[in-house]
Amino acid sequence: MMDHTAGPYGAEGFVYQATARIAEFDGAYPIIGSWLIDGVAAGLGIRESATPVTDHSSGFVPHLFD
Repeated sequence: MMDHTAGPYGAEGFVYQATARIAEFDGAYPIIGSWLIDGVAAGLGIRESATPVTDHSSGFVPHLFD
């Protein structure tokens, strides 16, 4: 499967990534990203898009661990 996002990209090169199928929930594709500081969990973010490809306009909810 090959997908892409639109935009003024290309002059600086392209990024190619392997496809990993993700689950769809009520028409949305959530992705969880995490942050580690010195090997310790510091936060996570949930980014959600209407397509399997997330971009700068995808919804984002950050979470901070104290």
